[in-house]
Amino acid sequence: MKLFDDKKLVKTVRVLVHPNITYQKNLSTDSYIQVIKQQISLLNTMRDDLWFYLIPPCDVPSLNFDNVTQWHHPLHTYPQVMRSHVDVPKLQKMLGFEWDFDLVMSHLPEHTFALKNVLYNVTHHVPPIFGYCHWFDLREVVAWPKDSFLQNIAGLLEYDRCYLNTQHQKDMVLNQAKETLNDATIKKLDSILTVQHLGVNEKDVISETNDAPDKIIVFNHRPDTYKHFKQFIAVTDKLWEMRQDFKVWVPLLGKSDREYVITGEGVDKDDKQWYYDKLRTCYIGFSPKQKYGGWSVATTDGMMNGVPYIMFDDTYYEELYPLGDFFENDHEALMLLNTYLDDPKYRNEEAQKALDYMSSSMVYKNEMMKMSKYMDDLLARQKVMRATKILSDTETDKLEKIIEFIKKGPVTKKELMEFVGWGRGIKWSPYRRALMNHPNIFDVMDEYPMYIWRDVNG
Repeated sequence: MKLFDDKKLVKTVRVLVHPNITYQKNLSTDSYIQVIKQQISLLNTMRDDLWFYLIPPCDVPSLNFDNVTQWHHPLHTYPQVMRSHVDVPKLQKMLGFEWDFDLVMSHLPEHTFALKNVLYNVTHHVPPIFGYCHWFDLREVVAWPKDSFLQNIAGLLEYDRCYLNTQHQKDMVLNQAKETLNDATIKKLDSILTVQHLGVNEKDVISETNDAPDKIIVFNHRPDTYKHFKQFIAVTDKLWEMRQDFKVWVPLLGKSDREYVITGEGVDKDDKQWYYDKLRTCYIGFSPKQKYGGWSVATTDGMMNGVPYIMFDDTYYEELYPLGDFFENDHEALMLLNTYLDDPKYRNEEAQKALDYMSSSMVYKNEMMKMSKYMDDLLARQKVMRATKILSDTETDKLEKIIEFIKKGPVTKKELMEFVGWGRGIKWSPYRRALMNHPNIFDVMDEYPMYIWRDVNG
């Protein structure tokens, strides 16, 4: 591809990414940061025309990709305040007149209306919105007395598509929504919510299992109530009464008064390679009942490193790994742990089976290829201003004048707006789509939009 001032000329797709950050104490471990990092990394292996504008509260080194701009925007740390409060004046200043946005990838549906209004009224753009929802304020899950479920749903209804982790999670959302919304709206919500399993990075899947692991039972989930950690410890306490030939590793636990428990105290929680290496020494993993019914990255982390897991018998784990061993209660969990500890051959067979499944069915790149295609489909469905030579048609006449202006030399969006004398009431998106569809007009692969004419035959 030809270069302009050392920048690639492409049909750039500019994506504004709206965040959902709930753990600012350590941004690198926040679920949104981890997901968007993985998504951008994989999309960059598939195409070279994306530029992302991210809005973290401060610089996040792990997101410093060559095609990423980070705009720092302070966010409230308390999740309920963060979800309900939008600083519109700051957004207006940040998302200024000179920027182009072709798509919005929002991870926070509660801000949809405010975000749309700012984009429409400040940038001239009417980009389609898609995204990913990390959390739904489901009544049976939240710990606070008043949930934000309806605010969440109202925002989702403005999306073209919103990905979520599991069918179980989607069913929970639709069931609660039915209490308020009519059948037609439920049908629309059903079409918007799209299951996308957060699989594994192909490069992280080990090539062979460890057939001589230490007898360590790993609980690599958050040691919290919604992960039923106390119930897990009750099971291992009973197991310890029966036998003392094992240890329990809880990487995210600070301290423990049990002699058989290994905690993560003093360990660098950001050291992924150490974490993966340690997982590979473990004998078996434990996946507990979850209130939320979402995806379990902890489970896939272990399985891609050759650790078999016993899992609570519910649909969200069956979606993740339908071939596994499931338990319905503490007694069954105890029996399964004994079976694995007593039978190394069976353990190793299950470890290999789990690893094979990760390689064949859980590679996240496959899901991201579908998302990439959907992004193109969204753009293809957008209104495109038609260029004609009919001078009585003022809109298409403007487009012809814009094209002729671009022919004279590289021009910014702001310069184009000044050239045609447009104020804030003009929708620029149909014109940009027409320009990006033109065979001789390119955008520059840089954070600042730049329209450049190049003779494709030259």
